[in-house]
Amino acid sequence: MISLLIKKITNKQIILFNKHRNVLPIVCNKENRSHFYFLDIDLFWRYIPFKTSDKRKHKIMYVLLNVINPKFIISMNWITARESLYKVWTAKHPQSKFIVVQHGAYVGGFVTNIPHRYTKCDVFLTWGSYFVDQFSKYNHKKKVQIICYGNPIYNNFVRENYQYKNNNSNKVLLLPKATDYQNLNQLYKLIKKLNELNFEVVIKSHGKQGSNELNTDGTLKYPKIKGVKQINGVLYPILQSNDYDFIISDHSSSLLDTIFFKNKVLYFDPKNKVNGYETNYSNFLVNLFEEDFSSISKNSFYELLSIENQEALLHNMIYMGNNSIDSKILSENKK
Repeated sequence: MISLLIKKITNKQIILFNKHRNVLPIVCNKENRSHFYFLDIDLFWRYIPFKTSDKRKHKIMYVLLNVINPKFIISMNWITARESLYKVWTAKHPQSKFIVVQHGAYVGGFVTNIPHRYTKCDVFLTWGSYFVDQFSKYNHKKKVQIICYGNPIYNNFVRENYQYKNNNSNKVLLLPKATDYQNLNQLYKLIKKLNELNFEVVIKSHGKQGSNELNTDGTLKYPKIKGVKQINGVLYPILQSNDYDFIISDHSSSLLDTIFFKNKVLYFDPKNKVNGYETNYSNFLVNLFEEDFSSISKNSFYELLSIENQEALLHNMIYMGNNSIDSKILSENKK
């Protein structure tokens, strides 16, 4: 076994990982790299012949896992056939564990997609105690370790270095999730109102917005947003610059990103309650969509802001960790 040989020579073990933005901070952690060798598992999949749908591809990967014998396999989900294979393999090799890192806030903290509720891994690293509670309820009969780990991306930042903006610039940023025709019309109503109040409105669209993804009837699933200034680029530097009086976001993780970097935020979510659920965001923030924003004044937008409430939301959902694969995970791995 390669892993045992390497451990004997270097006292390090092998971790296979999925190259995802929420996994990479763990991979790049200096302390982790002093104890483990990290190998990109996607490279193995890429160079195995046969199509993904061909069972022979998965059989070859299973053999490779036997040869490599990794201590951990780290991914950002348990949904695909590949990830099911990891769980099957670790079930046969209890000294190894399949670890999944939470990679989103779901729908404002509410898990609407049933397959995402029920873990198919050995260890689930969540963003905070709120998610530990949620997934512990869903999986109380399963043998899985659900750990309060923190958002790996946030863990790399010192939040005390950021400050809330005191002055006004009349600039507003919109950060919507990928939006369909129905909800896009609601967003246009909001943009129209902001323009009427002479706000300088810009929008950073979701990566899927304007893509060629189609509905079953052949129409565009996420049509291109028109009639408003668009900005591109990586989100975090935009949030770190703190150029906007406030940022309007929906039930996506971007709302938590906004708060983390100490931007003032308004919550605007046409889907909340209408679809039969209530997001955790709405337990802390006023949902602008449910207000009569068509008759709201400019000052009222500012009055709806609450740093106290948004800080309470962040504290409720996010734990600050250090991204180390520490004794807590290793000790729980032995149970």
